[in-house]
Amino acid sequence: MKVSGQKYVMEKGIHRVEPWRIVRFSGVNLAVNLYMGLTMYMSYYLNGFVGMAVMFASSFSTIMRLWDGVTDPMVGFVVDKFGYRAGKTRTCMTIGGVLLFVNSFFMFRVTHHLPEVGAARGIFFTLFALLFYIGYTFLNVSMHTGNVCLTNDPKQRPFLSVVGTILVRMSRSLVQIYVAGLVVKYGKMSSIGVFEDMWFLTAVAASICIAVAFVSIAPKDIPEFTVITKEKQVVKFKDYIRVLKTNKPLQMLIVSAATDKLASSCRISAVSVVVFGIIIGNFQLNGGWSLYTTILGLVMMTLGVGAIGGKLGLKKAMQVGSWGVVIFNTIIIVLFVAADPKTLNLPGYVNGYGQTFTGFTFFTVALFLLSILGEGSQMICTSAIPPMIADINDYEASRSGKYMPGMVATVYTFIDKLISAVAPSLVGVAFAWIGFADKLPDVDTPSTTALFVFGLLFYYGTSVLGALCNTIAMKYYELTPQRMEEVREQMERLRHVGQGEG
Repeated sequence: MKVSGQKYVMEKGIHRVEPWRIVRFSGVNLAVNLYMGLTMYMSYYLNGFVGMAVMFASSFSTIMRLWDGVTDPMVGFVVDKFGYRAGKTRTCMTIGGVLLFVNSFFMFRVTHHLPEVGAARGIFFTLFALLFYIGYTFLNVSMHTGNVCLTNDPKQRPFLSVVGTILVRMSRSLVQIYVAGLVVKYGKMSSIGVFEDMWFLTAVAASICIAVAFVSIAPKDIPEFTVITKEKQVVKFKDYIRVLKTNKPLQMLIVSAATDKLASSCRISAVSVVVFGIIIGNFQLNGGWSLYTTILGLVMMTLGVGAIGGKLGLKKAMQVGSWGVVIFNTIIIVLFVAADPKTLNLPGYVNGYGQTFTGFTFFTVALFLLSILGEGSQMICTSAIPPMIADINDYEASRSGKYMPGMVATVYTFIDKLISAVAPSLVGVAFAWIGFADKLPDVDTPSTTALFVFGLLFYYGTSVLGALCNTIAMKYYELTPQRMEEVREQMERLRHVGQGEG
């Protein structure tokens, strides 16, 4: 029986969807981040069980992210070129989910059982990692194509990111608590038990999320919301070059989001170990701290994206969030220098001096308030990106007459990944420069001035630089609420003509 999406269509070409479908579809975003969270700790696995030196283990992530970026245009081309009976979004979701599940299993549950003969473990891990990142691209594309066909209502689109960001941020905090518990259970980060348990949790949780998202997107993943004309759409690979050269809003979003991604990618596991395990002195605080600050940061983000993005537009939301990141993260760096980080304490934990909680210290209160404001500001920036990509897709369709969500999404992610891929290598080079060429800093590593400087630089300083780039790029981003109204009207005219209605 044919599924009709007529009940979702409103006036002037605007279509919405039930809020609960948005919530459930956000499961695909959660699944993407769960699998990427697993790779955040990959350098420890490569260093401890595959036999790679620190420099190469850190560079491995960069190489894989570059490979991930290179495959993006190819996956996007396949998505836009071929029509899938089950829907483009659901097909991408299925392919991505299967590839991620199977290949992550071989990467983190099989590799360390192989004989330590030459480079056998390294070759085995690399082969499955290549397929793993192709799966990641498919799943990531499904998230962006789904956002486009779920709704084009300017008041509802920001809700896509609000829900997704809440789920992702909460899950990250819970995962950090879980990982911190595993480190306590097994004694150190570089323990095989840590990775076996992490893989099981990730694979099961992500699979459930994908299944829920698959069912939720079904009524909107149909031609009524994915095509403009009845004629077969001809998509050529050279269209990628045209889109990148001529689509100015996409160019500005790439600059903004890629620099943000570079900053967030620098907060890899080794940097978190340095900040919380060495500078603050108790790595267990990482998970609890993240959970506490994230909850209130999410409240700030929800109000920011909902109030600013829904009323004044996504561009304004990005600008406000960026200046918040600059201001509050700069103050945090000053706080670390002026006060004693080892006095950070929370109920149920001991501080860096091994003292049990007896009350909130100045450093704890100050860092807590600043982190809420800083994280909330960063979340506003991050949450604005998916609906901005959806807006850019509509803008491209209105001016070219082609519906190419795969292309628009992967042109963005291609550049984004190429730029952000350098982050693990930057961190690896920095640590090698200060004496950690063979082994990454661990929770029992003594604190030094060099670790203090580099820890703060990568954890907070890069976020400041990324946000400054945002403010510059957004000056030239032209998709205001008024401009998007014109885009929707043009798309509706094209659809009427293409469908032979006028």
